[in-house]
Amino acid sequence: MRYLLLLILVLLASPALAQNTVTTGTPISEPSNMALFGLGLVGLIIGRYVSKHRNADDSETGDE
Repeated sequence: MRYLLLLILVLLASPALAQNTVTTGTPISEPSNMALFGLGLVGLIIGRYVSKHRNADDSETGDE
């Protein structure tokens, strides 16, 4: 329940919902969807690699 309330507050405070705003300055381009997907995929691969090696190290030492 706490997380739902926090999510609602964040969404309500987001600038995308603000109305009648005047934007000045240079527009900043957003990152590509493929770049974000690639970064997520790399993170998953690295996480699995580290987890697999951590588990292998634990089994060699006999720690459980």
